[in-house]
Amino acid sequence: MSPSFLFPQTQSTVVQDPSTYFSPNLLSSPLPTNSFFQNFVIPNGTLPEYFHPYHIQSSNSSLSASYPFLFFTAAVLYQIFVPDLTISASQTNSYGQNRVISSYSDLGVTLDIPSSNLRFFLVRGSPFITASVTKPTSLSIKTVHTIVSLSSYDDNTKFILQFNNTQTWLIYASSPIYLNHVASEVTSKPFSGIIRIAALPDSNPNNVATLDKFSSCYPVSGDATLSKRFRVEYKWQKKRSGDLLMLAHPLHAKLLSHDSNVTILYDFKYRSVDGDLVGVVGDSWVLETGPIPVTWHSKK
Repeated sequence: MSPSFLFPQTQSTVVQDPSTYFSPNLLSSPLPTNSFFQNFVIPNGTLPEYFHPYHIQSSNSSLSASYPFLFFTAAVLYQIFVPDLTISASQTNSYGQNRVISSYSDLGVTLDIPSSNLRFFLVRGSPFITASVTKPTSLSIKTVHTIVSLSSYDDNTKFILQFNNTQTWLIYASSPIYLNHVASEVTSKPFSGIIRIAALPDSNPNNVATLDKFSSCYPVSGDATLSKRFRVEYKWQKKRSGDLLMLAHPLHAKLLSHDSNVTILYDFKYRSVDGDLVGVVGDSWVLETGPIPVTWHSKK
């Protein structure tokens, strides 16, 4: 086969071209398939994806997040997407630009929403939803619930938002931001910088101090490396000062190696469909299992 051979192009009759949801700098390489963020690009990019602990849904003007309740019967365990928060600009521009994926890694994806001047760093296992507001923009945070209260702290860089469905959310800003609210919407004066939002697990006030402590440092991407046999290393790229707080599901917690320079916060937990997610402090994890001998009469 000639080195210059290219398979002929074809157009799917089922799925539209996903390349419209990727930034131009990513189109010179093959696009990923069966990725953890594929619902952002097919069939039309509007289905939610589960990032542990949040369901995330995107549109051309906003991003919606759900901290889902678990429903179960004797036969099935499931969770339903409910847009607890929808984040956008108060007034989106009318350029008609698509949201686009501007970068991705093994553990994270960066989603740009140009019409709202928002860039979201969506990293699997982060207890925070992190957004960069790229230019001064008045923000809107809508909810399907009724807002019970919105309280400000630390010179308007921290807010506690309570809903009538028992949920409590914390909002952190890299510089003072001025928020107001009506029944089901929080709005801001023009702001640029970093916004981080986290659900308070079990609405437990004891967890506020943990979220406060780790609200500064945020991950922008993460890589998984098979460095040795029976061993994988997770390493996150991060920004801003402080230690990085992530969440581990039960298998992660079981496989975390003593070589990992991390601290596990066993009392800091988020619920998930895969079991409780516990807090882990550290930007590099080593996950390791014992050797599995394969013989004619293998036990595994």
